[in-house]
Amino acid sequence: MIGRRRKKIGEILLSQGLISHEQLLQGLEEHRRTGVSLGTILVKLGFISEDDLSSVLGRQIQLEQKKRIGEVLIDQGLITQDQLELGLKEQKTSGRLLGKCLVKLGFISEEKLIDALSAQLDIQHVVLENFSFNKNLLKIFPEEMLRKYRAIPLFEREGIITVAMADPTNLRTVDHLKFKSGKEIEPVIATESAVMGAIERNYSSALEQMTELLGTQQSQELDLVKEEQEEDTRLTDEEGAQVVKIVNVIIAQAVNERASDIHLEPMEQYVRLRYRIDGELVEKNPIPLQMRPQITSRIKIMSGMDIAERRKPQDGHFQIRHQGREIDLRVSTFPTMTRSRGVNEKVVLRVIDQSGSMMELKDLGFLPGTLSRFDEVIRHPDGIVLVTGPTGSGKSSTLYACLRRLSAHYSNKKNIVTMEDPVEYNLEGISQGQINPKAGYTFAEGMRAILRQDPDIIMVGEMRDMETCEMAVRAALTGHLVYSTLHTNDAASAFTRLLDMGIEPFLLSSTIIGILAQRLVRKICPKCKEPYQPETEFLQRIGLKPGVTFYQGKGCRYCNGTGYRGRCGIFELLVPDDEVARLVLQHESSDEIKRHCMQTGKFDTLRRDGLRKVLEGLTTAEQVLGATQDD
Repeated sequence: MIGRRRKKIGEILLSQGLISHEQLLQGLEEHRRTGVSLGTILVKLGFISEDDLSSVLGRQIQLEQKKRIGEVLIDQGLITQDQLELGLKEQKTSGRLLGKCLVKLGFISEEKLIDALSAQLDIQHVVLENFSFNKNLLKIFPEEMLRKYRAIPLFEREGIITVAMADPTNLRTVDHLKFKSGKEIEPVIATESAVMGAIERNYSSALEQMTELLGTQQSQELDLVKEEQEEDTRLTDEEGAQVVKIVNVIIAQAVNERASDIHLEPMEQYVRLRYRIDGELVEKNPIPLQMRPQITSRIKIMSGMDIAERRKPQDGHFQIRHQGREIDLRVSTFPTMTRSRGVNEKVVLRVIDQSGSMMELKDLGFLPGTLSRFDEVIRHPDGIVLVTGPTGSGKSSTLYACLRRLSAHYSNKKNIVTMEDPVEYNLEGISQGQINPKAGYTFAEGMRAILRQDPDIIMVGEMRDMETCEMAVRAALTGHLVYSTLHTNDAASAFTRLLDMGIEPFLLSSTIIGILAQRLVRKICPKCKEPYQPETEFLQRIGLKPGVTFYQGKGCRYCNGTGYRGRCGIFELLVPDDEVARLVLQHESSDEIKRHCMQTGKFDTLRRDGLRKVLEGLTTAEQVLGATQDD
């Protein structure tokens, strides 16, 4: 019975280069002559040390006959009869193997249990912490397969692959490994934690390699603010702990690089990771495909989503503390189809830094003349102020900056109420409401409720429908100051858009006091900014005189070689006068309204405002031309 394990001891020591073939033959000859164990003989002959033997094979238990595992542990003095009975009771309740129950109850260590199982099953126990693995052999078996079966290949000898397994009695696992490799499989036993640790160290998804891929040297701790989620998110096994650390690294790196969004997108062979930094998507090194389900599940658990639902989109959110800052993450999942792997979920996390992203009005990039005129508009006692632009153009940031300015200016003398979808930043001293369309709580319903709250200043997240627009106009006519956003290409188009929605022109001309159109462009990195002379033909094409100086960033460590760092706004402020009111009443086109505003000399288009910032060295001509239309 013991002969099989003796042979395996020799093969393992041989595979690790601890003994030579001649030394093994000499040891076996001495064993046959004396009956002393092979390991002891190799130590006495000076071929290996006792430390070498125990570091690879552990402490060996030998049995003369087959016994049940409980009897083995009692005979060896590792557990008592009472502990065995408690273990059997736990086994009936949980359905687990007796050995795992005894380990869970703390009666025996996993290492000692494996030694006893090794003796009972006549299968060699191997210690994997210091084991030298064959990289070519590892390539035969996919990491995903080895994680599933809790197994890892050790060495090959005479066409037989020796594999360390947490459960070597599982013949189905042995058959699958045999089918995958096309060779015979001989199992040895190792602890589950040792097998999983070896997989982490030898395959691509180990935390150390993930942190290196993401460009950071160590994982960073992120604290969930909502403690009630802790029970759901705590993972105790080694693999789960690694997933938690990887998700922490992804989020922490995004925060450190000032990313506004994190994109995790399933591809055919990997998971693509991208951060949106200063409005541009920047691709990071890919995440191994086999980590996708665990990472997605971890994020969904943190966000309060249903991890079993993969067929339809879901939304969720969570809040973390990172380096003393509170950061909100709004999470969205979206099922996508891949050719060979079917439906997989794409995950996007919007990063909202409550402490770092709130800017004052003067920090948004206004030129002095535009800022003073806009400051006058937002302090009107009543009327409607609209901020327009496409998604991602910074409209919400401008509105928040306006509300902060008003809150500070009026101190506690004004009642400011908002209706948002969703509330992105919490403003001190302002009552902020959030709509809930699923519950029938829309912008229009919110507006009705706000008007019963005795407001002075109202902010409505977006003019989405005629009912909301009518409520806003009614509020402005009854002495309230209303702020809102609209999706239009320029300031003048806001009038035609509202007319198309069914608002009467005389109401628009009497309530709208200012329209601010805006875009966001990338700022030149201040650390590597340098001047250059643009070509004359290019200057003539964009309407500038020859001889002006432009600036560009040549790329440095501070801006990650992009030449840009941060963003600023370019603005188009339309303050209606009597002529604009007349044109609106006559249903004139937005082009006519814009043409009149340009003739007054007090109106800068988006293109013109952007070119002024180019001449000041804030941004580049390429950024402005890409964000604006030709006038």
